[in-house]
Order: sequence, then structure tokens, then C-alpha cells
Amino acid sequence: MKEKHVFAGNNTSVGFYSYFNYTFNPEEANHIYILKGGPGVGKSSFMKKFGARMIKKGYEVEYVHCSSDNDSLDGILIPKLKIALVDGTAPHTIDPKIPGAVDEIINLGNYLDSKKLEENKQEIMLVNKKKSNIYKSAYRYLECAGLISEEIQSIYDEVTNYNKFWYLSKEVSSKFFTSSLQENENQSPGKIKKLFSEAYTANGYIQYTESLCKGKKVWAINGKNKNASSKLLQYIANEAMERGYDVEGYYDPLTPEKLQHVFIPQLNAMIITSEDSSRKRYNAVINLNHIINYKKIKNQEELENNIQLYELLINLAIIKLSETKKEHENLEAYYAKSMDFKGVDKCFEELYKKYEK
Repeated sequence: MKEKHVFAGNNTSVGFYSYFNYTFNPEEANHIYILKGGPGVGKSSFMKKFGARMIKKGYEVEYVHCSSDNDSLDGILIPKLKIALVDGTAPHTIDPKIPGAVDEIINLGNYLDSKKLEENKQEIMLVNKKKSNIYKSAYRYLECAGLISEEIQSIYDEVTNYNKFWYLSKEVSSKFFTSSLQENENQSPGKIKKLFSEAYTANGYIQYTESLCKGKKVWAINGKNKNASSKLLQYIANEAMERGYDVEGYYDPLTPEKLQHVFIPQLNAMIITSEDSSRKRYNAVINLNHIINYKKIKNQEELENNIQLYELLINLAIIKLSETKKEHENLEAYYAKSMDFKGVDKCFEELYKKYEK
């Protein structure tokens, strides 16, 4: 797979939530280039262009998308070279941790004509304020959606047989690791890298999970109780790390501390939560519905009302996020008019020359 697409941050029920410290770790990199500058100065285009050049040279590239607008990038990684380019502006402000030796700032703001920008100072301030207020609305809707989601899951928890669940977890974990043909010789515990493969964005609910599954052994967890699914994934992730395997944990975009999918690179195996119970698509399906007694739900109408309310709140949040994109585009227009993009192109070529061979 020459391209990998993920998110490092997300719009969640607790506001913007970041796993950037797992993604852009200076201790594991040869070099991290931190791009600075306002909206519209070309940071995302700079990274896309660099990534495309690296792919042409045969390198694998990991694209880290912006959760507000997945068409933009927060960063790229080239694993073989151990280098990264990352947007170092808010909300994922990144400053050098090992200046010079690993981290290096590339300030595209140097190619900005500040005098031209000052002419539109008042307009820019108004757009920034409007954009900030819309984000606050989006996060309020997501916060409410998170609370309703908790209520829905609490109803499912009440009718879930957790004695059977823990027995099932041990059985699934045993079968999963027994099915692997690869023995791990590493005796030290593995590490987890935390990411997102799905996000609530200005373009709707975007998921890269299917693309991550290509060419891998895939097991799917099916069932309406997300708490149980997350606990099962955590059980398997812990077991993998105890066996010395590194793990990529992909977390839920609404409740970012709950696992949604797990990938174990050394086994080329992925375990995902999925509403599709078809065995044709997966190597195995773990059906949690067998341990959930839906007939015991006391108030089915209340549950249905909560589900409808949850969906409404999510839709309202996405509408607000789409409005922030329009305001961001207005900001970009002001900055783009004041930019020397020929200077940016020259800066790009100087960086690319370091990795041209």
C-alpha cells in the first residue's frame, strides 16, 4: 500500500481531541518539518506535493487529514525515511522539541505581504470571530450527541450478559492469536499508536477504515453495544502488547477514548467494529448480539427516540462544521491574495532536493 490515510485529531464530544503526539513523535523521527503560516499560505498544498513526489519515487506515504476538512492535510509521514511534514498552527499547535537536530520550522508566512493583509484586518477579525462561534455551536451539538450516545449504550449495557462477554473475549483472543502463522520473538511489551480512521468533518462523516483493511486479514465485531465492542478491542490490544506486538489503535470520533478498530502490523491483521455481519467480507465475524437480550429492553420507544435525537444532533453538528469551512475559505482568500507563491515553490524545491536522490 503506497498510500495510507488517517486522522490524528478529531471533532469530538469533548471538543477538538488530538493524538498528534503519537503520530509526530520526534524521538522516532530523523526529521520533522513544522510548517507555519496563516490560512491560505499553501501548507496543505506543500505537503500534498511533497507526498506525491515521494510516491513517484517509490516511497510509502501516510497522509494525516484535517478533521475539519478532510480535503486538507494536517501532515504527512514517509516511514522509510523517518521524516514528517506537519501543520504547526492551531488547533494542533506544534513547536520544536528537539530544535535543529530533529525539528525544523518552515515559515511560509515569510512569503506573506503583511501590508496587503493589514488592509483587510477588520474583515479578517470578523471572519475569525464568526468561525470561532460556529465551531462552538458544532462542539455543543457533539457534546449533546455524546451524552445521548452514553444513554443509548447504558440501555444496551443493562441487557448485555457481561459474564458471557468476558468468556467470549478470552475465546476470541485465543482464536485470533492462534490463527496467526507468525510467532513473535520480541519478549518486551509492545506499544500502541493512537489514531482515528473516521471523523465528523465539514464534508460529512468520512471514513478511511475500508482502505486500511485492504490486503489484510480482517475480523469484524458486530453488535449494537459499542461499550462491549470497545472493551473487546481493548482486551485484544492489551493481549497483543503483552505478547510483544505493537498496535495501532483507531479510536471512536465521538468518544475518543474508546477503541473503534485495532490493527496489529506484525500480523497484518485488523479487527474492526462493523454493522455488516456478512462473513463474505471478513475472515471472521464476532457477533455480540448473541450476548445481548434485546427483548429485555424496558422502554423500546425511549430507545428509538434517543437514537433519533442522536442522529439529529450529529447532523446539526456536521451542518455547523460545513459552515466553518465556508468561513475558512473566506479567510484563505484574504491570505492568498497577499502571498508570494513563487517564493513558496522555491522553498519547496530546496527542501525536496535534500531527498531527491
